[in-house]
Amino acid sequence: MSAPYGLARQERLLARGDAVAWQEGMALRHWYPVYAEHAAQTDQVSLCWRDLGQLRFTDSFFVNTLARQPQEERRFCHAPAGAFTGLDDGLAPDAFIFHISRCGSTLLSQLLASLPQCVVMSEPTVIDSLLRLYHDSADRAASIALLRQSILALGQRRSGEETHFFIKFDCWHIHSLDVLKQAFPHTPCLFLYREPQAVLASHRRQRGPQMVPGMLHPALLPLPAHAVAPGDLDGYTGIVLSSLFDAARAHAAAGKLELINYHQLPGILFSDLLQRFGIVPTDSQLQAMRERGGMHAKYGTAYTGDPQITAAGGLPAIAARVQPGYLALEALRAA
Repeated sequence: MSAPYGLARQERLLARGDAVAWQEGMALRHWYPVYAEHAAQTDQVSLCWRDLGQLRFTDSFFVNTLARQPQEERRFCHAPAGAFTGLDDGLAPDAFIFHISRCGSTLLSQLLASLPQCVVMSEPTVIDSLLRLYHDSADRAASIALLRQSILALGQRRSGEETHFFIKFDCWHIHSLDVLKQAFPHTPCLFLYREPQAVLASHRRQRGPQMVPGMLHPALLPLPAHAVAPGDLDGYTGIVLSSLFDAARAHAAAGKLELINYHQLPGILFSDLLQRFGIVPTDSQLQAMRERGGMHAKYGTAYTGDPQITAAGGLPAIAARVQPGYLALEALRAA
C-alpha cells in the first residue's frame, strides 16, 4: 500500500547486488534490515536485508554506508518478518535523536559514531518503512513487535566492544514519537532544533525529501490544511517546519523530549551527554572527536560556516510564520 510514495520507491534501490535465497534457520548476523514490505498476494510481511560483513556504520547516513560497500560484496535477501536468527545480542538504544533538520543532528551522530564503543544508526531506512507498515496494518501490535525486533537488529554488536547504541531518526519521525516509544518506552529522547530562517535557507539550497509534496506517507507527516501553490516549495517547507516545531513542543511540554539548540553543539556532548550516557572516551578519542567537530558533518570537509542568508524570495516572511514554534521551544528549554 505504501509503494506509491517516492521514499518507498527509493528504498527498493537498496536491494541491488547478489540475491541470496533465505532458508529456515539462516543466521542473519552482520545482516541489516533495510526495508519492510507487505505482499498483498500472500498477506505476508517480509524484510529486505543487506549483508554488511565487517563494514561499520560511520558515514553521515545509513544509506551512505550501504553505498560505500564495494559492488562485488553486496548481497541481499528477503526473509519473513519473524526471521531474526543469530541476532540475540542486539543493544537496546541508549537514546533516540529527533530533530528539525539541518540543525546539527548529523554532527552529533557523527561524533558518537567515531567511538568504537558506540553503534550509531543515522536515519536507517527500515524505520520509515516499518512506520508506514504500522499505519497501513490492521495488526498494530504485530507492527510494534516487528519495529522493536528490527531496531535491536540495527543495534547488533559486531566486534564485542560496542556498549552503547543511538538512533537518529528522519526529522518527520517526531510525529511518530509515541509509536516508537511503544517499542522502547524507557528510551530517552533528544530533540535538536535551530532558528527557522537558517533551516529554510538550507532547504532552499538542497531540498530534503520531506520538503517535496508526495514523497512521504501522509500519516508520517500530517499537515494542516493549506493553500500553498504546488510550485511554492519554500511555502511548503515553512508549513512542514511549523508542523515539526508544533509536534516537538507538545512532546517537550509533556516531558517526553530533552531540547537541544543548534548553538549548544558540539559543547553539550562533551560537557553533559557523554557522562550522562556512561561513555568514557580515551584522551585520543576525545581529541579526534573535537577535531571532527570542526569538520562539515555531512561532507567531512573543513566547516567555515553556512552561506550568508539573503532576503530573496520572501524567505524572511516564511521564517516569521515559523518563528513562534521556535520561540516556544526556547521558552520550554529555558524553563
